[in-house]
Amino acid sequence: MNDKSALKQLIESDEFSNRLNLDRKTYGLVFDRRTLNAIYEVIKKYEIDYIDFPISSGKESLIFNVRLKSRQTRALKIYKMSTLKFSNTMEYIKGDYRFDKERINRSNVVYVWAQKEYTNLESLREVGINAPKPYGFYRNILLMSYLGTSRGPAPQIRDLQEGFNDIYEKLRKSMWLMYNKAGIVHADLSEYNILYYRKNPYIIDVGQSVSVKHPMAETFLERDIKNIVSFFSKKGVNCSIDELYNHIKGGIIA
Repeated sequence: MNDKSALKQLIESDEFSNRLNLDRKTYGLVFDRRTLNAIYEVIKKYEIDYIDFPISSGKESLIFNVRLKSRQTRALKIYKMSTLKFSNTMEYIKGDYRFDKERINRSNVVYVWAQKEYTNLESLREVGINAPKPYGFYRNILLMSYLGTSRGPAPQIRDLQEGFNDIYEKLRKSMWLMYNKAGIVHADLSEYNILYYRKNPYIIDVGQSVSVKHPMAETFLERDIKNIVSFFSKKGVNCSIDELYNHIKGGIIA
């Protein structure tokens, strides 16, 4: 008697070797056998009932809305095995003492990246920063809380029309907490990876985030500050690079 699941049988039959039937947002996406096997294991481990609509699609990852058997909703982030470049990721991994003991090569760097984002999300939430809650990771897949409603995901702050003064003040506090309490620098913070959910800014995409002890931490922090001030200044918020830098580095939360 064959008791293999339909998905497992399709994986082994190479049904998905060349294509997946997805909507236009993800047309042309290729999932290799390793990723399909990882999806299969995650579905079993976390009791996922079905994978629903894609939330976002980027060069290095794809995020799906998924429904658990308990009827709760989650977000499933799948890092693409073929496009996450070894040279780019090593800049953010090498020098981060938290991952010094990891034996990293071109074949497993994407797995370390998923673990790194999981670890960073945990650190942010532990100090009270609004960010997705991580539930687990397996190989190149991360399961986390879904930020949004049944109608769709929470918007990026760049798509909002108002409320920027309040958002900036809350984000200013989060950046202080991130640096001084979590001991992390985002390293790619901008209006593209801050969502607006339940009247608060939520920081996302922290796979590249590094320890404040990383040799490039200061450079990354300055870049984050420049990006944030540039965006909010254009939205009419009274802010400056020097003021935000001194606030974060001053060590006293306001």
